Parts: sequence; structure tokens; C-alpha cells
Amino acid sequence: MPGRFVRPVSKTVFLIFLCLLQLSPALAQPVTLSDLEGSTVQADVDREQKIRRQGNLRSVRIHQGWRIVVRPNKVIENTVDTSADTPRGTRKAPQNSGTFTLEEPRPVASRGGGEAVWKFADGTLTFIRTFPSGAYRVHFAFARSSSGLTCTVTEAFARQDGQGEIKLQSAFGDGEVTIVSAKQLASSCKVEKKG
Repeated sequence: MPGRFVRPVSKTVFLIFLCLLQLSPALAQPVTLSDLEGSTVQADVDREQKIRRQGNLRSVRIHQGWRIVVRPNKVIENTVDTSADTPRGTRKAPQNSGTFTLEEPRPVASRGGGEAVWKFADGTLTFIRTFPSGAYRVHFAFARSSSGLTCTVTEAFARQDGQGEIKLQSAFGDGEVTIVSAKQLASSCKVEKKG
């Protein structure tokens, strides 16, 4: 009796293992830029940050909603919606959007100016921009799954030469702010591809 029970289970486990072996090479392949062409990436990032404005230190929770469209010929279109939860309520900033050619830096006027560029390497789409002092980067890392492409998003600010303060114009139009600290709290990311 035990022999009859063990044999079918072993056969089932073996067949599942065989199927996984056949699927895993395709799933292990890195995501390429051509895999992303025609895709729309929707990502949300929440972070807690301390800012200094006119000598006053404040804590705010920032939410950014990213929409990225990957077009042919290495064209990236992005739209960013930013809101802040503050002690005085929720504020919504004007929307930012732009069209970029991958690997080609260009000037940007938002947040007091700077340069921005989109890059792609090792299955990760990265946006980097500078501010009057300091910089920001966000990574969208892609992977394959049995249901299609998945992604994760991480962000960080960088100090100029590793030491200077991060200074920029507020997204909400009320002057220069210094970002004293920033910590990513939560994020979500999904990839949609038509066809």
C-alpha cells in the first residue's frame, strides 16, 4: 500500500521539476530594451523626508506616481505626479513630464534646473537628474515571470561630491528647500504591454 502511494507522488514531483527546468531558461534571460518597447510602466513610491526651509526643519511624507512609456528608437516618455502629506494637509504639485532619448542627457528646468538622463543596463531602466546642489536617481528593475514582465522600483538622493547639501526648488512652488534626509517607505511597480 505505501508503495502505491509513493510512486504517483514521486512521478508527479518529477514531472513538475521537469516543467520547471524547461521554463527556467526563458525566465532567467535578462530583460532587454526591446522587450520593453511598447510597454507602459506604472510605479508608486512613498518616502519620508526631512526638509529645511528658511531655517525651519519639517517632516513630510512624499508620494510620487510615475508613468513611463518606452517607445521605439530608445525614446522614453515620463510623467511624474507628486503629492505631500504635511501637518497642514495634503498638497499636490504641478505634474512633471518629459520626453528623452536613452543615454542622451539634457537640461531640465524643474526643481531649479539641472540635467537629466535615462539609462538602461542589466534589465534596469534608471533616471538620474541633478539639482542646483545634489542629485536624484530612481531604478526600475525588470524581471521575467510566468505571467510576463515584473518590476521593482527604488530611489535615492545623492549629495554633491558626497558631502554638500541637497538643495532644490520645492515641487510645490514655495521656494528653495534642503533635503536633510530621505527614506523610501513603500513602492509598487507594474508593466503593461499591449499586444
